[in-house]
Amino acid sequence: INFVSKAGDTFKNQPAGVRAVFLPDDKFNEDSFFLSVFGRPEMDSACECERVADANLAQSLHLINSETIQGKLGGDAGRAAALAAAKDRPDPERLGELYLHALAREPRPAELEAAGAHLAKKRTAAGGDPAALAKAEREAFEDILWALVNTKEFLFNH
Repeated sequence: INFVSKAGDTFKNQPAGVRAVFLPDDKFNEDSFFLSVFGRPEMDSACECERVADANLAQSLHLINSETIQGKLGGDAGRAAALAAAKDRPDPERLGELYLHALAREPRPAELEAAGAHLAKKRTAAGGDPAALAKAEREAFEDILWALVNTKEFLFNH
């Protein structure tokens, strides 16, 4: 989620920018609901087989409803905000960047068409006001990023 959204986490007594995979022990599971829900195993054994690979309801609800996830996807320094502000780049290029970071592939033609239609719908609803248009484009990129994060393909890849 952090890589895709350009967000970051801070873990107590760890250097800035440390990723969860590099945490030295499982005491961080207590402070992070995300780590516990997504199956970071306790350190009772050295077997990675304790990690739950199947998606479950708690994971789905966390991705859909979590204020933490929403904050990461909609952050001012995030990928969605940056892509919305990059008006000099064509929509297919900006959408392609979202797909590359989220799913490690280019969008399929139908996906590109659907995402482009969502952008167009948001732009139309904003009318001619430049501030409303900027807000609408940012919301559209956040929506598309949120949709990608909530796909089975994203969960499988990450």
